[in-house]
Amino acid sequence: MPSPLAKRSVETLLSVLLVLLSVVGPAGPSAAAAGPAAASPGPDWERIAACESNGRWHINTGNGYHGGLQIDLATWRAYGGHRYAPRADLATRAEQIAVGKRIVRDRGLSAWPNCARTATSGSAGSSAGSASGSGDSSATAARQSPPAAPDPQQASATRGRTSTGAAARTYVVQPGDCLSVIAERTHAPGGTKALYEANKDALDQGPDHIYPGQRLRLRA
Repeated sequence: MPSPLAKRSVETLLSVLLVLLSVVGPAGPSAAAAGPAAASPGPDWERIAACESNGRWHINTGNGYHGGLQIDLATWRAYGGHRYAPRADLATRAEQIAVGKRIVRDRGLSAWPNCARTATSGSAGSSAGSASGSGDSSATAARQSPPAAPDPQQASATRGRTSTGAAARTYVVQPGDCLSVIAERTHAPGGTKALYEANKDALDQGPDHIYPGQRLRLRA
């Protein structure tokens, strides 16, 4: 026959287990529900390309816009596409998407005003009018808010060329630099567009015409 001490030990153990179950039980499902919070997905480039060019990544119809995402030449150069190929249609799908991501980081999906809806709505319809309309917007926006990303190996060296101190106002262009990366790296007030406006007199040939050794103003 079990002793009273043994009975008390069993009862105590059962009480502790019941308390633990009451705490863990409700918390489990709520934690599981909170767990899958996922980051918002990026653009569906296949759907944008399907809308812009019927998914033909190497198309060049002669209308001034090239490749699957129908990127015009000025925008392609401004966002570093010339590192891959002279035009978008001559670059690989992955390289075109890499340039597309830089454009989205700088100004969202405004470069594809008609086809950007397909990236989220799930409709992958294509039309020539949509591709042409997006090209016009892309070219206009490219002139207003340019360039791209340099080689990672040059990043540390380039940072050293920025005037030191909190009130740094100038930057010396290094090989491979583009305005958008300079703006991001130096935290230029107003971003790429403001940087271009501050140096518009020196960049009279366009935002993608910068050269090593050129000194740019970081503030107007």
